[in-house]
Amino acid sequence: MKSSRDLSLDALLERLTPTPHGWLATYRATTLRSVFQPVLSITHKRVVGYEALLRVVDGNGALVSPTALFDKTRGDADALLLDRLARCLHTANFVTQGIGDGWLFLNVTPRVLDTGLVQREFVEALCRHFALPPNRIVLEVVEQPARDEAALARTIDMIQHRDFLIAIDDFGTGFSNFDRVWRARPDIVKLDRSLVERSTASADDRRIMHHLVSMLHQAGAMVLAEGVESDDALQALMEADIDFVQGFQFGQPDASIAHASAAAPAMLDAAWRRFIARRHTPVAAQQPGFDAIERLVLTGAAAFSASGNLQDAAQRVFAVPAARRVFVTDETGEQFLPSIGAPPDDSQASVTRLAPLFPETHSNWSRRPYFQRAIAAPGRVALMGPHFSLTEGRDCYTAAVAIRAQSRLVVFCVDFVLDSAGTVMR
Repeated sequence: MKSSRDLSLDALLERLTPTPHGWLATYRATTLRSVFQPVLSITHKRVVGYEALLRVVDGNGALVSPTALFDKTRGDADALLLDRLARCLHTANFVTQGIGDGWLFLNVTPRVLDTGLVQREFVEALCRHFALPPNRIVLEVVEQPARDEAALARTIDMIQHRDFLIAIDDFGTGFSNFDRVWRARPDIVKLDRSLVERSTASADDRRIMHHLVSMLHQAGAMVLAEGVESDDALQALMEADIDFVQGFQFGQPDASIAHASAAAPAMLDAAWRRFIARRHTPVAAQQPGFDAIERLVLTGAAAFSASGNLQDAAQRVFAVPAARRVFVTDETGEQFLPSIGAPPDDSQASVTRLAPLFPETHSNWSRRPYFQRAIAAPGRVALMGPHFSLTEGRDCYTAAVAIRAQSRLVVFCVDFVLDSAGTVMR
């Protein structure tokens, strides 16, 4: 069992050795060094932080995985010793390089973090010793189980109230999930590299990434994507409104922060130029914009208002292939007629798969934003999306307009599906 003296800041600082290439530390038969990887803000187009990573070399000069080293620790006290030693080493190497601003990301395991008050006091002492403001420290909770997730959340809350920032690492795998986000309310959520890789696979994957980022933003967290290794991935993440990125795309981790960050800003500038160029690429002439959609929906709505025949009104809308379904609701949002599907009705597969959801008559759509906006401004077309369609079984956009028909106010609605490229209209 390690004594409190062994775990004190003074005792740990004595383990550090200065070299021409920075500080190093020894732990058992291994040598520990720091390397840093820049974290970039896409919006601000600059480096805003640096993640400190451990490089471990054994007595034979072979690299050892930091995870493997932590796995071999002998109990909690030994794990706490290694954790604190690594943070001392990283902070010393960070401060020595005279970085005037930017966050320092320090990894910490839940196993160590749930020591509570003692843990907070150590980080505060570390900041005082190195004259590093607490608000420049991001404690990154790595993807490992905690013995008590509720206790971990309380400790994180305690630390955050001392100006430290908290990041949840490897979100989307293992133990770093929504439960931990809801309990801990972190400042930053780091998406696992596996999610980053998937984000480029298809339009559906890009939309899922966008929804995920939006959900995390609504939970009060900034979102960081790690493991960015290609421009395709970076472009997909920019489309998804990711806040921060890091990865080999911007350079390899290095003991020198200046060297690790040298190419990053220029690479992000170039990525922005490509992103803007793609945004300004002319849309194909056959893809109508909002004005065309508005005219189409108003034409169908006028036909329904005049005749009350939804089938006839729908045929006027289906002149555009992307229009897949037409339906009407009353002023409370309740659908009072069966939907009309576009011919040829390729939605039959969805009807079969989603059979318990049909028929849609008496469904209530009042929670949907398109209904709320349409009913608030009769005669004006509201176009909302993408949102998941319970009739198509996929993302769609819905245009809606409130009109008078059969002596009452109704809402005429049209679902437009996305094509394989993620375009609203084909």
